[in-house]
Amino acid sequence: MPTVSNPLLRRIARVLQLSQAVALVLVIGAAGVLVDSARRYGDANDLVAHTHEVLDQLNQLRAGLLRGGVALRNFVLVPQSEALQRLRGAAVDARQTADKLEMLVQDNPTQVGVATEVRSETLEITGWYLASAVIGERDGVESLRNGLDARITSDSSKRLRQLLDTMEGAERSLLAARQAGQERGLESVKRSALVLAALFIAFTLGTFVYASRLVRASDRDMTHLATTADTDQLTGLANRRSLERRARELAGQPISVLVFDLDDFKPVNDRHGHAAGDAVLRAVGQRLRAQCRDGDVAARVGGDEFVLLLAGAPDEFRLAQIRQRLLQALIEPIAIEGGTVSVGASIGYAVGDGGTRYERLLEAADDMSYEEKKRRKLRAPLRA
Repeated sequence: MPTVSNPLLRRIARVLQLSQAVALVLVIGAAGVLVDSARRYGDANDLVAHTHEVLDQLNQLRAGLLRGGVALRNFVLVPQSEALQRLRGAAVDARQTADKLEMLVQDNPTQVGVATEVRSETLEITGWYLASAVIGERDGVESLRNGLDARITSDSSKRLRQLLDTMEGAERSLLAARQAGQERGLESVKRSALVLAALFIAFTLGTFVYASRLVRASDRDMTHLATTADTDQLTGLANRRSLERRARELAGQPISVLVFDLDDFKPVNDRHGHAAGDAVLRAVGQRLRAQCRDGDVAARVGGDEFVLLLAGAPDEFRLAQIRQRLLQALIEPIAIEGGTVSVGASIGYAVGDGGTRYERLLEAADDMSYEEKKRRKLRAPLRA
């Protein structure tokens, strides 16, 4: 990044760099947190779906065994080959379901043993179903009815029903726990999103507010620098640079120029010190500003040298009156520490109708000021 000399601009650049870095970290962190929360929520969903599948297989096993029993009883009541076909189909489905159920619970040690026993009981019952189908086809209904009565009397499926109820109870408890985990995962995703959004918004607003303050401070600083660059720091008047810019703005328009340096200023510095000299220059600056209109420029262009640039070109008589009024304002006593002092001025002026360049007017006014100063010096011995 290019080097920035202005301290406030450097701070703004640092804030922008920091905000970009923090925003990047927040985005990466937010993505990581949300991905992790989403992963955990997805895992919880998978577990819930898995438990539902186990419950579905338990219901299918019950239904398959029930269909087999119904088909067997129907055959005993109305001997038809279709009933035996349904019996064989129910037996095969029940065995496949028991096998799948045993595979599904391999991740749950407490259910594996029960599922193995369920499979064993299912094989026994479905084996009897298949044997009954063979007996029914070969020996007839009477032989099958005797075996069926014995099975009903002993309630051979009681143990299987107990095992299925046990598995279902465990799975429903597990389902409730996993659904609670699923809800917690969803809430975690929501909370994470809200917290990260709040952090990002707070950081963005904080950065915006701080950057706005820096921009305003920078604007004030730049305004101050611009003002300082165009202003004489001691008197508050325009400096040479500002004066020349105003002259370029008025190029081709009628203007008047008054030029002078202070008479008797050096003795003030010699007798009273530079602090007194500075007080005199500040007072002169105040008096010149009081005499200027909007659009006029009063400038300090040297130690005790001043220039007034007046927009418009009054006639010679009017300009002489302005010169006299300035002179009266300047010769008023000036308060300094320990008393007062007085200074004078040798004021020269020149009027331009828009066709004369500013530099030529300034030169003519300066020549007039020089001649005026010589005349004042020549008159001084005569007064003495």
